[in-house]
Amino acid sequence: MVTNKYDYQIFVFLSLVLVFELWERLRPARHGDRYGQLKLDALSFVFAIMANRICTGVIAHYTGGHVGLISTIPAYLEKLPLAVRIGLAILVVDFIIYWLHRAQHRFAILWRTHAWHHSPEHLYWLSGFRTSLLHSFINNIPQVVVPIAIFHLTPFETAIGYSLGLCIQFWEHTNLKVNIGALEWIFITPDYHRVHHSATDKVGKNLGTTFTFWDRMFGTFVDPHTFPEQFPLGLGEEIKPRNIPRMMVGV
Repeated sequence: MVTNKYDYQIFVFLSLVLVFELWERLRPARHGDRYGQLKLDALSFVFAIMANRICTGVIAHYTGGHVGLISTIPAYLEKLPLAVRIGLAILVVDFIIYWLHRAQHRFAILWRTHAWHHSPEHLYWLSGFRTSLLHSFINNIPQVVVPIAIFHLTPFETAIGYSLGLCIQFWEHTNLKVNIGALEWIFITPDYHRVHHSATDKVGKNLGTTFTFWDRMFGTFVDPHTFPEQFPLGLGEEIKPRNIPRMMVGV
């Protein structure tokens, strides 16, 4: 029985691992040697979880949950149904992260925090966890402040939002070719995000992490259906082992 938010998060994570691992084996979009990077991906995953916990704890501590002017302006939001508040929180967080993501691809100092995430040459459900320490910290600011300080979600309610975000993380990086029809006007797909991870001039496109309409609205959209079936992924250059620790930190 799930008794607290951490048990719930672990249960959701293990369930997603099972679902996406089986799904990828049944319907892989691309064939490649992901196991050649398994040790590095596993190390990156452990590092990402640790970084996430540290960053989330630090940010939550300094926001204080409900602080100052931030907590008084949107007090009426507490009266909205839980599903609406979680949905709105995801929408607001995704909008902020779209612009953070765009800045990471535009400015060299921020690109260094993001380059490690683009290093995999074969995407699958685990590769999305390649995130540097500074990348985790930057992204965790809106992911913590918005749900807690603006929408006043409880710890267990934020765990529900976290689980949805985790599912999106799996979904967008998984090695699947999926047609979701008209929903592609709203939600990203693995094909959509794979274009963003390509070692081509489209690497700064398809920046949305949940919704496609930010890219459509702000001129960074590339239709994945116009892309070839096969194209290189990654940074387009060899990563020297001595550079990996620096890239994992994000400097």
